[in-house]
Amino acid sequence: MGGADSCNYIDEAGGRRRQQQQQQQQLIPGLPDEIGMECLVRVPYGSHSRMKSVCRGWRTLISHPSFSEQRRKARTAEHLVCLVQALPTPSTIHADVVLKERDDKKQRQEEGCQYNHPSAPPYQYGLSIFNATYQTWHQMMPSSIPMFCHCVALPSSGKLLLLGGWDPTTLDPVPDVYVLNLIGEDGARWRRAAPMSVARSFFACAVVGRSTVYVAGGHDSHKNALRSAEVYDAEADEWRTLPSMWEERDESQGLSWEGDSRFWVVSGYSTENQGRFRSDAECYDPETGCWSKVEGLWPFPSSSPRGCVSVNSASGRGQSKHQWWRIAGEEQQQQQTGIGEIREYEREAERWRVLSSIPLPHPEFGLGRSSKCLVSLDGGGDGNSRRMLVMSSGGEGKAGAFILERNDKGKTKWNHIHVPPQFTGFPYSAAHLHV
Repeated sequence: MGGADSCNYIDEAGGRRRQQQQQQQQLIPGLPDEIGMECLVRVPYGSHSRMKSVCRGWRTLISHPSFSEQRRKARTAEHLVCLVQALPTPSTIHADVVLKERDDKKQRQEEGCQYNHPSAPPYQYGLSIFNATYQTWHQMMPSSIPMFCHCVALPSSGKLLLLGGWDPTTLDPVPDVYVLNLIGEDGARWRRAAPMSVARSFFACAVVGRSTVYVAGGHDSHKNALRSAEVYDAEADEWRTLPSMWEERDESQGLSWEGDSRFWVVSGYSTENQGRFRSDAECYDPETGCWSKVEGLWPFPSSSPRGCVSVNSASGRGQSKHQWWRIAGEEQQQQQTGIGEIREYEREAERWRVLSSIPLPHPEFGLGRSSKCLVSLDGGGDGNSRRMLVMSSGGEGKAGAFILERNDKGKTKWNHIHVPPQFTGFPYSAAHLHV
């Protein structure tokens, strides 16, 4: 081989190597990265774990929160609803066990007796995932998790937290915290996080900002309602104790608004007033480090505030509204007319108003008249349309689940969801992720 031929060969070999290196650095060899990204963001979430095994570049890309953000921009992100619910076993319990325990405790207190846990076999709770985009269900954590634990989502990082609840064997409150990273490099893996400083259950809980989780109230192992509160930094994995609330608040509801750093604890009841829900709320402001009371926020003394859902409603006309919605209506009225109400809490006016009267689905679809679990599905859809998942346990193994849509003209529509038998347990807690 002559000198010129040798140089040409070396140049060609070097060119091929550079081309191979460039292709290896591309998301999809032979395609511009912009086109490659357009292809990857359209792959369903259920296939992401397999995509991560293709190459290191894909693994790094898909595991970063920015990939979920790209999917949201491309309107290909999926709505995942994570539900803490009883597993379908002979010992399965439903929402009425909470009411029964409350009645037993109240009766023993009136008789001057010490309250003890009811003797019962261990109960099994699990975490279910409902993909509202593709209408599919699956069990995320087959092993038992704490009963009545709180489920909250950190949308910015694609993480899910389970907090507190009861030990399924002893029925005592636990301080445990579990974190599930749904977009991590190792797939959907669980880890134990720093525990709360107080073992509690039936407490108020809400995410404020990107990674701050507040908890307050609930009750301890002796069934005493609590005033204590604490806050969790999910990025640092650290808890910090907050000043106590003014009142004891068992079975209260925690709420927050996007863009607002305050934490709201709605209603609840004291140790001496089992089942009589307070009409007021307390609001913690991290800027002042103090709690303040808001009177008349929950004018429903016989109803649990867990029937309330926080909806971040981005409306048109250059305005953005933040709402609390509640599907309400007197039970007798609902049974006779089949009509319920959507009630909205107006923050500025500090009052509830009836947003609209809505026909309820036929009872044969299993949407019970009792407790309902409501989860906002905001994000990724029409900015002028609000969507929420509404689910209840109809008893006898039936469960009613619907997606309620309401557009900016006030029209509502119920879309029925098929619920397989293994997912019919009443969801005590639920959270939404858009990934």
